Amino acid sequence: MSTSSSSSSCQRKVSEMATKGSFQIKGIDDYLEALANAGKSVDDVVANVLNEAKPLVEEKMHYQLRQTSEQWTGNLDSTIEVSDAQRDGNYVFIELSAGGSDAPYGFYKEFGTSSMAAEPFLRPALIELRRTGLKRMMKEVLERFGLEI
Repeated sequence: MSTSSSSSSCQRKVSEMATKGSFQIKGIDDYLEALANAGKSVDDVVANVLNEAKPLVEEKMHYQLRQTSEQWTGNLDSTIEVSDAQRDGNYVFIELSAGGSDAPYGFYKEFGTSSMAAEPFLRPALIELRRTGLKRMMKEVLERFGLEI
Protein backbone atom coordinates (compact mmCIF):
# COMPACT_ATOMS: atom_id res chain seq x y z
CA MET A 1 0.00 0.00 0.00
CA SER A 2 2.80 2.43 0.71
CA THR A 3 3.97 2.08 -2.89
CA SER A 4 0.56 3.12 -4.19
CA SER A 5 0.38 6.03 -1.78
CA SER A 6 3.90 7.14 -2.65
CA SER A 7 3.21 6.83 -6.38
CA SER A 8 -0.02 8.80 -6.05
CA SER A 9 1.74 11.52 -4.07
CA CYS A 10 4.51 11.75 -6.69
CA GLN A 11 2.01 12.03 -9.54
CA ARG A 12 0.13 14.77 -7.71
CA LYS A 13 3.33 16.78 -7.20
CA VAL A 14 4.32 16.48 -10.87
CA SER A 15 0.83 17.43 -12.07
CA GLU A 16 0.84 20.57 -9.92
CA MET A 17 4.21 21.78 -11.19
CA ALA A 18 4.29 24.51 -13.75
CA THR A 19 6.64 24.12 -16.66
CA LYS A 20 9.30 26.75 -16.15
CA GLY A 21 12.32 27.89 -18.08
CA SER A 22 15.14 30.35 -17.93
CA PHE A 23 17.97 31.40 -20.15
CA GLN A 24 21.18 33.34 -20.02
CA ILE A 25 22.50 35.85 -22.50
CA LYS A 26 26.14 35.27 -23.34
CA GLY A 27 28.43 37.82 -24.93
CA ILE A 28 26.95 40.95 -23.42
CA ASP A 29 30.00 41.97 -21.42
CA ASP A 30 30.70 44.90 -23.78
CA TYR A 31 27.07 46.00 -23.48
CA LEU A 32 27.14 45.97 -19.68
CA GLU A 33 30.55 47.65 -19.58
CA ALA A 34 29.27 50.49 -21.79
CA LEU A 35 26.36 51.05 -19.42
CA ALA A 36 28.58 50.93 -16.34
CA ASN A 37 31.08 53.36 -17.89
CA ALA A 38 28.20 55.73 -18.62
CA GLY A 39 27.36 55.73 -14.90
CA LYS A 40 24.14 53.77 -15.34
CA SER A 41 23.00 51.10 -12.88
CA VAL A 42 23.42 47.92 -14.88
CA ASP A 43 20.94 46.06 -12.67
CA ASP A 44 18.32 48.77 -13.18
CA VAL A 45 18.85 48.78 -16.94
CA VAL A 46 18.65 44.98 -17.18
CA ALA A 47 15.48 44.94 -15.04
CA ASN A 48 14.01 47.63 -17.31
CA VAL A 49 14.84 45.63 -20.46
CA LEU A 50 13.34 42.45 -19.01
CA ASN A 51 10.15 44.24 -17.94
CA GLU A 52 9.80 45.77 -21.38
CA ALA A 53 10.36 42.33 -22.92
CA LYS A 54 7.45 40.70 -21.04
CA PRO A 55 4.85 41.17 -23.82
CA LEU A 56 7.30 39.86 -26.42
CA VAL A 57 8.13 36.83 -24.25
CA GLU A 58 4.45 36.03 -23.70
CA GLU A 59 3.74 36.44 -27.41
CA LYS A 60 6.52 34.00 -28.35
CA MET A 61 5.33 31.43 -25.81
CA HIS A 62 1.72 31.65 -27.06
CA TYR A 63 2.89 31.38 -30.67
CA GLN A 64 5.06 28.33 -30.02
CA LEU A 65 2.29 26.59 -28.07
CA ARG A 66 -0.11 27.11 -30.96
CA GLN A 67 2.38 25.38 -33.28
CA THR A 68 1.98 22.09 -31.37
CA SER A 69 -0.71 19.51 -32.00
CA GLU A 70 -2.76 20.53 -28.98
CA GLN A 71 -6.47 20.25 -29.53
CA TRP A 72 -7.27 23.85 -28.94
CA THR A 73 -9.09 24.41 -25.68
CA GLY A 74 -6.98 27.33 -24.54
CA ASN A 75 -6.46 25.78 -21.10
CA LEU A 76 -2.66 25.59 -21.27
CA ASP A 77 -2.44 28.84 -23.24
CA SER A 78 -4.33 30.69 -20.52
CA THR A 79 -1.77 29.64 -17.89
CA ILE A 80 1.23 31.24 -19.62
CA GLU A 81 2.77 33.81 -17.30
CA VAL A 82 5.88 35.97 -17.29
CA SER A 83 6.91 37.54 -14.00
CA ASP A 84 8.18 41.05 -13.48
CA ALA A 85 11.96 41.36 -13.26
CA GLN A 86 13.27 39.98 -9.99
CA ARG A 87 16.62 40.36 -8.26
CA ASP A 88 18.71 37.98 -6.25
CA GLY A 89 21.94 39.79 -5.45
CA ASN A 90 23.42 40.87 -8.80
CA TYR A 91 21.31 38.33 -10.67
CA VAL A 92 18.35 39.92 -12.48
CA PHE A 93 15.81 37.58 -14.08
CA ILE A 94 12.24 36.90 -15.11
CA GLU A 95 10.37 33.65 -14.65
CA LEU A 96 8.32 32.04 -17.39
CA SER A 97 5.71 29.44 -16.58
CA ALA A 98 2.85 27.48 -18.08
CA GLY A 99 0.72 24.73 -16.65
CA GLY A 100 0.56 24.22 -12.92
CA SER A 101 -2.59 22.87 -11.32
CA ASP A 102 -4.82 24.57 -13.94
CA ALA A 103 -3.21 22.67 -16.85
CA PRO A 104 -0.96 19.95 -15.42
CA TYR A 105 -0.11 18.49 -18.82
CA GLY A 106 2.13 21.46 -19.68
CA PHE A 107 5.15 19.65 -18.25
CA TYR A 108 4.37 16.50 -20.24
CA LYS A 109 3.79 18.50 -23.40
CA GLU A 110 7.16 20.21 -23.07
CA PHE A 111 9.21 17.13 -22.17
CA GLY A 112 7.08 14.16 -23.26
CA THR A 113 6.47 10.87 -21.48
CA SER A 114 7.30 7.26 -22.23
CA SER A 115 4.10 7.08 -24.31
CA MET A 116 3.94 10.63 -25.70
CA ALA A 117 6.49 12.51 -27.76
CA ALA A 118 7.61 15.90 -26.48
CA GLU A 119 6.08 18.94 -28.15
CA PRO A 120 8.17 21.72 -26.69
CA PHE A 121 6.82 25.24 -26.73
CA LEU A 122 8.75 26.92 -23.92
CA ARG A 123 12.27 26.06 -25.10
CA PRO A 124 11.68 27.10 -28.73
CA ALA A 125 10.28 30.42 -27.48
CA LEU A 126 13.43 30.98 -25.40
CA ILE A 127 15.68 30.12 -28.32
CA GLU A 128 13.85 32.56 -30.60
CA LEU A 129 13.98 35.30 -27.98
CA ARG A 130 17.69 34.81 -27.46
CA ARG A 131 18.32 35.03 -31.22
CA THR A 132 16.29 38.14 -31.98
CA GLY A 133 14.15 39.84 -29.40
CA LEU A 134 16.52 40.60 -26.56
CA LYS A 135 19.40 41.74 -28.77
CA ARG A 136 17.07 44.27 -30.37
CA MET A 137 15.87 45.48 -26.97
CA MET A 138 19.44 45.79 -25.67
CA LYS A 139 20.29 47.94 -28.69
CA GLU A 140 17.28 50.16 -27.99
CA VAL A 141 18.40 50.66 -24.39
CA LEU A 142 21.88 51.69 -25.51
CA GLU A 143 20.38 54.16 -27.97
CA ARG A 144 18.17 55.56 -25.21
CA PHE A 145 21.29 56.34 -23.20
CA GLY A 146 23.16 57.64 -26.26
CA LEU A 147 25.67 54.78 -26.16
CA GLU A 148 27.16 52.52 -28.78
CA ILE A 149 29.25 49.36 -28.58
